Amino acid sequence: MTNLIEIFSEWQSNLKFREEFKKNPEQALKNAGFEVSPGDLSKIQAMLKFDKSKNEKLDDRISK
Repeated sequence: MTNLIEIFSEWQSNLKFREEFKKNPEQALKNAGFEVSPGDLSKIQAMLKFDKSKNEKLDDRISK
């Protein structure tokens, strides 16, 4: 199993992985050869939902 630190390290150093990850996190992880436990996948998905909601709120404030 891959740990979250390895995934974050890949995120920081690999632009292609980052772009794929933004579009489809699960597929990007598979394509990069990461094996993620269901618990870690849930954590990643929760972080993405939090980030998206935060960005949407920021977009709303910017557009006012």
